[in-house]
Amino acid sequence: MTPVIYLDNQKRKYKGNLHTHSTRSDGQYPPEMVMNAYKNNGYDFMCLSDHEIYFKSDAYDDERFIMIDGYEMACEMSRQETGQQYHIHGLLDRTLHSAQEFGHDEEHAKPDYEDLDTIQSLIDDMRDKGNLIIMNHPEWSRNTPEDLLRLEGYFAIEIYNHQSELDEAVGYGVHHWDYLLKHGRKVYGIASDDAHGGDIDSAISEFFGGWVCAEAEKLEQQSVIDALKAGQYYSSNGPEIYDLRVQDGFLQIECSPVKFIRFLTHPGNGRNIYSKEALPVSQGSYRIEGNEQYIRVECVDFEGKVAWSNPIFPADLPHGALE
Repeated sequence: MTPVIYLDNQKRKYKGNLHTHSTRSDGQYPPEMVMNAYKNNGYDFMCLSDHEIYFKSDAYDDERFIMIDGYEMACEMSRQETGQQYHIHGLLDRTLHSAQEFGHDEEHAKPDYEDLDTIQSLIDDMRDKGNLIIMNHPEWSRNTPEDLLRLEGYFAIEIYNHQSELDEAVGYGVHHWDYLLKHGRKVYGIASDDAHGGDIDSAISEFFGGWVCAEAEKLEQQSVIDALKAGQYYSSNGPEIYDLRVQDGFLQIECSPVKFIRFLTHPGNGRNIYSKEALPVSQGSYRIEGNEQYIRVECVDFEGKVAWSNPIFPADLPHGALE
């Protein structure tokens, strides 16, 4: 049976950070300094997701590093009154064919929050302006999983936000992700930095702590966006995923050496791959029963850092893939 390939160890994966700030909004460093920091640390792309001000320029692109156009949009309210706020990420997706795309440095005014419909209207407006939507740091924002389930029009949520984890220990959005998946929402996960400042090169820094690796056809804006929309990437704060495929009825993964390879499923229980001698493992498989709503994989290294695959949905597999 022809394998269903989600990530291919024979193809190039481009490393990128989709969420970081500069002096264009509330960041400490000017844009060029932030760009060079990521470029010099082996990243292939990044987005300057400054608050309410759009980045849309290829002036800094070259053959080995590109900028992804986008911004971060906030709808803030008093936490004493609402208990939460929303930060929504937009990435330019030209396949949406918007006639209202933002210009470089164009600002987007924050709406006044009334109820959840305000947030849905903001998402719709961002999409109308040609943006692929990510819901940022749901744990830090105190978003409830139930409210996220009511909202529509986003393709991913941040499952790891490095700055939120470092500063306030609220960087993981995996609980929200699994809630959405268990309730039938086909949504992907994103890991990012959300770096604002501090010493860039310190041993523990807001920079270089969460990223995605996209299996894009080439290092170009729309190619990266297409890979993200298709789920052809993984998220990480440490390990690497080389290959992910369904073959001969098994979900199979290859990764950098880790302590655990965890297959998480719903409904039912998954599987944990590890060595009883605590030796590194770098590949594992899970027999797909066919009744799982979704299956996703976490590769956890000896320091507790994680690489997250995107979920696969057995119901979407081609006929005969599980035979």
